[in-house]
Amino acid sequence: MKEFATAALPWIILGITIAVLAVKVSKRKNDGTEDDETKGDCTSEGMCLGMCFGMLFGTMGMVNLGLGLSLGMLIGMTAGMFVKK
Repeated sequence: MKEFATAALPWIILGITIAVLAVKVSKRKNDGTEDDETKGDCTSEGMCLGMCFGMLFGTMGMVNLGLGLSLGMLIGMTAGMFVKK
């Protein structure tokens, strides 16, 4: 069961990332400009911090390094979407 979970987890993370990005893109107006809800969010900063924390947990041996990086970036991007500048 553990082998299946480690093999399927990157695909699950990829699916969640695509779903989050699709929701973010669908909130934009049709003319390409962003509305007030998506203007000035901190997704890139959240991804950077999440990647750092994921690498920290990966090198400490808590999780696999690759899974730590991808999960950290996903969690950071999701958290950064809700923070406004």
